[in-house]
Amino acid sequence: MEICSHYFGLLHNKYILVFELVIDILTTIYKAIDSFTHKKYVVKVFDKYDTSMEEEIKINKIISEYNSPFFIKYIDSSSGYLVIDDIEEYKYYIVFENASKGDLLKYINNKNGFPEKVCKFIFYKILKAIQFLHKLGISHRNIKIDNIFLDGNNYDIKIGDFSLATLFNNEKGEKILLKKVIKTSNYTAPEIIMEHPYDGEKVDIFSLGVLLFHLRTGSYGFKDANINCKSLNINEKLYRLIKNKKFDTYWKFMEKILELKELSQEFKKLYFKLVSFNPKERPTIEEIFNSCWLKEINDLSEEELKTYEKELIDELKKREEILKV
Repeated sequence: MEICSHYFGLLHNKYILVFELVIDILTTIYKAIDSFTHKKYVVKVFDKYDTSMEEEIKINKIISEYNSPFFIKYIDSSSGYLVIDDIEEYKYYIVFENASKGDLLKYINNKNGFPEKVCKFIFYKILKAIQFLHKLGISHRNIKIDNIFLDGNNYDIKIGDFSLATLFNNEKGEKILLKKVIKTSNYTAPEIIMEHPYDGEKVDIFSLGVLLFHLRTGSYGFKDANINCKSLNINEKLYRLIKNKKFDTYWKFMEKILELKELSQEFKKLYFKLVSFNPKERPTIEEIFNSCWLKEINDLSEEELKTYEKELIDELKKREEILKV
């Protein structure tokens, strides 16, 4: 088994850790292989058990009950000894399926966004996933390009990383405002930055807007949504133009900074609505599906959607070949 030649450590006397993917303050995420079945997984290892881990497991279990194709599947969670270089420590961990093609970020990190037709299909699939989450009463709160994964020969689009996700309904099923401050850089809605109580669905919609711009252009539309930023740097003041609805000025700066071309008016209008300063002005997911920019794909049958899927697969294959060079 070739992958074992990259042995990094052994967890619970079962999972061979072969590569460190992400190292955080309290967690480390590894690519791993089951020593009995030889199946590949992703394992998130915690330094200690805490309430955030408990919440993450709870959310993943809720999603996994529906066996939806939109998400990285939760496999198991447990505890056991982790052995690295003969040092043995007791750890808690969560096991997830492995997305064989990695995250979407690597396909556009050369600041080269996707063509509009391909971008529409990717966004359409992501929107379907977030719609599913919201119907379960779950706010992801960490929607970003590197939490969108691709799997299999068809580059199936899946959402992952529910470490910041939470339920936005109370025990009576009533929607409540959230208070925990969750900052994910460019993707954070202004009401969270200002530490106001916020609507879990609306902050996800804001993040979708940031994601949409990144998908289409390969860059961010603003550094962050901090309207109180005192910097003279235009990149750090761009969101204020959106907040004040100075859209023409915004695009003049963006065209100069990023040399943006061929962005449709329908795209621009949807983007501004998604990242509106006022959460009440952001569209619902149903309104996004029916927007001028996305309606043409939303009205297609499953059979007709296959032409969009083929273009996406061809585009990703081409980019994957470039990455191998």
